[in-house]
Amino acid sequence: MDNFIECSFLIPLRRDAALSDGELHPVEAWEWLRDELYAQFGGQTLAPGLYQGFYQDPDTGEQVLDESYRFIVAVSEDKIPDLRRLLQAACVMFAQKCIYFSRAGIVEFIKVEDSDGN
Repeated sequence: MDNFIECSFLIPLRRDAALSDGELHPVEAWEWLRDELYAQFGGQTLAPGLYQGFYQDPDTGEQVLDESYRFIVAVSEDKIPDLRRLLQAACVMFAQKCIYFSRAGIVEFIKVEDSDGN
């Protein structure tokens, strides 16, 4: 049996207020993500509860508070680039500057313009 790497990522409940309107995402965005995770990786787990956090906005320097869902996906090593590409698309779908992505404890911030995950 193949080995898989546990990957997780956070999707905030609301669109980025600096990029968009700060409103909740439509149901269709969540359905798109679920469908893509199933089609490309065979499934996902939604961690229980909401993840509350804050970060410094790279453009304004201001503190941003958010609440996010945490998704967990088992991915083979050769499909990690596919997950990064999906998260780049998710940045657009969910109106985010970047998405917090953890691969076996190693954290990356995936942006739309990233080509190598850095």
